[in-house]
Amino acid sequence: MESLIIDRPSRMSLRQKYTDNVLKIFMLLGWFYFVIPAITFGVWYLAYTFFDQHIYLLEGYKEYNTSTSFWYLVIIANMLVLILAWSKGMQFFSRKMGENESATLSIGEMSEYYQVKEEDIAHYRTMKNMVVSITEQGKISLVEKSEIDPVGTISIKVK
Repeated sequence: MESLIIDRPSRMSLRQKYTDNVLKIFMLLGWFYFVIPAITFGVWYLAYTFFDQHIYLLEGYKEYNTSTSFWYLVIIANMLVLILAWSKGMQFFSRKMGENESATLSIGEMSEYYQVKEEDIAHYRTMKNMVVSITEQGKISLVEKSEIDPVGTISIKVK
């Protein structure tokens, strides 16, 4: 009988190799997700320790022209660059993913688009549960009140 444990990569099928590699990537990303906060905490702790040592114990910053001041400036510049890169990256990806705020439409624009009376749209906004029937052309043909789900859902039917 053949063993269920695959002990040699050459015996793996192509599907198993891809699955194994994808799982390795997810595990690596998960490791980064959990380890980076620990590294950040360590760096902040070191920064606090250096600050405490130089400001409180040495009664002010007396070692202005030393290598320590250079490394302070390097650390502060790196933190600034990382924060700016993170914020610009978040702006770029949120714009790319389409997470921008949606525009608010007026009742007139909605009534023109869906070809429904403005009074009906104002009434529809007050309804908690409704069933919307839509034609094949995408126009609203019928909106009726529904008592199906008390959570506040909208059911859409295409006719």
